[in-house]
Amino acid sequence: MTKNLSVQTYLPPHVVAWLDSEAKQAEVSRSHWVASVLIDLFRGQELRVETRTRAIRTQRLMTFATCALDGLLTMSSDPTLRDRVHQAYKKKIERERQEAGE
Repeated sequence: MTKNLSVQTYLPPHVVAWLDSEAKQAEVSRSHWVASVLIDLFRGQELRVETRTRAIRTQRLMTFATCALDGLLTMSSDPTLRDRVHQAYKKKIERERQEAGE
């Protein structure tokens, strides 16, 4: 089991008062409360990196799918199909923008 190490910091009085209040509400020591917050932040950073990596992968897959679909539309026996799909997409985006108040 790893041994926890002590870390000391100097804070303005109003921050210490806030920290004392939060620790009291949580019914833990000031040190325990600060450690919990820092550990949560650290874990959150790990999750943010993982989420960012997944988002990039999803974006790349969507780009591939978009290019593939556009290629298939180009090769369709109906020469107007690609243009109709593009127009329908533009209308849908405009409708979503209007609903969002943009």
